[in-house]
Amino acid sequence: MRNFFTSIVILFLLCSCDCQIIVSGKIISSETGKPINGAKIEMVGKNITSESNQNGLFKIGDMSGFCYDPKIEVTYEGHKPFLIELESESEFQNFKLKKQSEFIEYEEPFYPNPYNKNTFVTGTWVEKYSGNFKIKSDSLIIYLDEKKINKEIELIKGKLKKKNSG
Repeated sequence: MRNFFTSIVILFLLCSCDCQIIVSGKIISSETGKPINGAKIEMVGKNITSESNQNGLFKIGDMSGFCYDPKIEVTYEGHKPFLIELESESEFQNFKLKKQSEFIEYEEPFYPNPYNKNTFVTGTWVEKYSGNFKIKSDSLIIYLDEKKINKEIELIKGKLKKKNSG
């Protein structure tokens, strides 16, 4: 009986595995196309952080007794955050991006067509998160958007005016 128990324990130890999770990539400004130095990269829920270097490069990892799908959040002053969950299946790599909009009210009603005062807009929806990325040679290339709400509002108003003028 003792040999049986010992065999079970040894089998359990041989079957348990360590899983190393490493995510590397580059953080780039969407507006300038230049690397971002000092962006904070975090493995959400794991209390593991890293920072991008002067070339925008980063590497973050974890050694765990089991494999899991890491969530990576990137933050940088004056920019919208970026949040992605990396799901690994046997043949495919899936990505879940955090997307969330927020409603911004205008200070005064906006009339897309100045000749029609019956149609006006009181606000608009803008994205709270950056959402542009690509994969290049097993690296995650993340483009952070600047957080300039007024600029986004003016762009939206310009599109509405153009749409209603012609």
